[in-house]
Amino acid sequence: MEQKNDYKIRIDNLNLHFTANHVLRGINLNIRKNLITALIGPSGCGKSTLLKCLNRMNDILPGVRIEGQVLLGDQDIYADTVDVARLRKRVGMVFQRPVAFPISIYENVASPPRVHGVSHRGTLDSIVKSSLVRVGLWDEVADKLHKSALSLSLGQQQQLCIARVIASEPEVILLDEPCSALDPMSTMKIEELMRQLAKHYTVVIVTHSMQQAARASDYTVFMLSGEIIESGPTGEIFTSPRDSRTENYITGRFR
Repeated sequence: MEQKNDYKIRIDNLNLHFTANHVLRGINLNIRKNLITALIGPSGCGKSTLLKCLNRMNDILPGVRIEGQVLLGDQDIYADTVDVARLRKRVGMVFQRPVAFPISIYENVASPPRVHGVSHRGTLDSIVKSSLVRVGLWDEVADKLHKSALSLSLGQQQQLCIARVIASEPEVILLDEPCSALDPMSTMKIEELMRQLAKHYTVVIVTHSMQQAARASDYTVFMLSGEIIESGPTGEIFTSPRDSRTENYITGRFR
């Protein structure tokens, strides 16, 4: 029987309006700890908007109004008392295209802990190494830490971006189509990395790839027109969906 403490994030009746548009409609979803949850659905269905609600990235957009509750543990992240900078430390995000900073590989990873007050060189060295090891990049960059991060391949840059998120010691990692700009080999590396990350973090991914959702996630959420149509264990969603709209989408018959 599922318990409340099985969940890292609980979303209750979340609605998001962008000016006159009702973008997210009555979202109710529980996201389980230390597993990978994939958000799938056609373009414009609200996947990325929902993802960005989990660390309040939508707050920066003009004309946005958000109602409902998002609990991280027992904390409502939309409460007036929440420190948004601290929230984004707890809930890190990796974007569609790698956003490596035009500085050294070392400083890319060291910059988040610096921002949060870490200044001791030995501590920074340790954070940088452990973060790069965890994403499988250390052996490839150990002898060129002070070279520009832009000298890395796109796949390596995405690994670096994930290392930069890890350096902040988050509880949740959000990935917004992290493989859409990558070649198949780099995609497989990132998918394997996600599986390793889920041992330590709660992972939520937006993907347009049905194959990726089926391969890499434990739970899948199908969205359509700002609503959750169906969610459940990935195996069940892909082999015996309960809603015909879900079946039509995952089999390519969606119109």
